[in-house]
Amino acid sequence: MPNQFDVSIEKLEKIDDMPGTWEDQDYHTLLLAIEVDGMEAMQGEELLEMMLMALQDLGAEDAADAVLAYKLQASVSAGVRQNITQGLLEDDDRPWEEYSNIDFHKTLFAVSVLLHKVFPQTFVKPDMMRLNLELKTDQSQARALFSSKPEPAFVTRILADGMDEDSILERLFEDQLASASFPEANGIIWRAEYKNLREDDATVNLVIYSSANWLKPMEDVKTFKSCAYNDNENLEKR
Repeated sequence: MPNQFDVSIEKLEKIDDMPGTWEDQDYHTLLLAIEVDGMEAMQGEELLEMMLMALQDLGAEDAADAVLAYKLQASVSAGVRQNITQGLLEDDDRPWEEYSNIDFHKTLFAVSVLLHKVFPQTFVKPDMMRLNLELKTDQSQARALFSSKPEPAFVTRILADGMDEDSILERLFEDQLASASFPEANGIIWRAEYKNLREDDATVNLVIYSSANWLKPMEDVKTFKSCAYNDNENLEKR
């Protein structure tokens, strides 16, 4: 039998950052990468201020390249980083959503968060969305999905069940949504977590962080039903 969830939208809001985007360890590592040392004892706001000053000293383009090099590591070449930098400098409407590979969108958003703090007049102020859902089910098999960190594929299928068939999510990923494997979901769901999770609870709160590109279609939705499932579930039982 397919999973069956009653879903209610509790809140959808625009935000400018999300938990875990930048941690003190990130700043320490990035400072060392741009050859600023002696900051090991710094933390919190003091460390952030040092990070901002160090990047300001580099100038906008070199700062962007340094932050991109740290966040993307060896996944792209220096030439691609330069192209991304130009996009961040020239695009004034969510440049982190413009890159063709959606797996990079979360990372480019994080880059934009820091660069805007350093050069607020040069880099566009980033924004994203946070969606709070309530999921309810009487099925033991469906409640089992509440027992751990929600998988991106499961969360994306929930979103799709609440959207019109002509939504960008449905149009781009119709086949993957109905399949047993949806790796692209990792680029769509930037962060997802259960709140107030209790064992064998029939109701749970799910908080989803992603770009407006994916979550904005939920603005006028109040309630809906979902048959969402994790990747690799036995579809013959559905």
